[in-house]
Amino acid sequence: MVLMVARRSPKPKVGVQILLGLPKSADQQILSAKQISAMNLQKAKVVSKKSLTGSVFELQFKTFKDFNFKAGQFITIKINDNSSPVCFRTYSIASAPNNENLFTLCVKVIENGRGSNWLYSLKEEYEIEFLGPTGNFTFKTPPGKTALFIATGTGIAPFKSIVEDELPKGNTQNMHIIFGLRQENHIFYKEEFENFTKNYPNLKFNLMLSRPENESGGKRGRVTDILNNLPIDTQNTEAYICGLKEMITDITDILIKKGLKKEQIYTEKYN
Repeated sequence: MVLMVARRSPKPKVGVQILLGLPKSADQQILSAKQISAMNLQKAKVVSKKSLTGSVFELQFKTFKDFNFKAGQFITIKINDNSSPVCFRTYSIASAPNNENLFTLCVKVIENGRGSNWLYSLKEEYEIEFLGPTGNFTFKTPPGKTALFIATGTGIAPFKSIVEDELPKGNTQNMHIIFGLRQENHIFYKEEFENFTKNYPNLKFNLMLSRPENESGGKRGRVTDILNNLPIDTQNTEAYICGLKEMITDITDILIKKGLKKEQIYTEKYN
């Protein structure tokens, strides 16, 4: 992502600071309070909050101005938790673009995580400040080619946004989602994706559970297991991967060994 999470500095300088992650080729910068105030921060209010699992929840927001984003993009939220230094957190949008200035975030509560715990505490009507939309992790696969989406955890968010946007518009390309979680009590969005497969036969959905108590919720194994045995038309397939760095590296290695080129693989790291 273009903007990475802020981290508390062991020796903070005077004033408000955040760690701003720029593209990999650029250096990271500490921004002053003056620079932060110059940012084009937008505002949105909490419309609803919904628990998906014991540690994952959804927040729906409505902006006060027109909000146009592309499926797969993210926003960067200012964490107003009265702690110092000020920090920002990035979250992929989990809903399709719409004309109502609404967007949904899918968030996992991280122990001692400033961003996720602050967001979890928000009530309806609370107003947040944010930057964005930002990001190039959008749907690029040309007609006639297959799109393979691979995610673990809340890395599924941009793919939910993409399929919710593309399929109702009449996209008939073959799409295949491989979604990895740990156990049955970690499952979310299963019903939504299964309903999509019923309404759109060009979508295939596989849920993998790495440590299931039984196999009632999904197939036992990791996303790498199903991918190793998955036939891929390497000339007519593009892959999108979203999750933690180690997972992305493993999946990319498998896809390249199967014959995909690096330019056929798009990634978004969550750490």
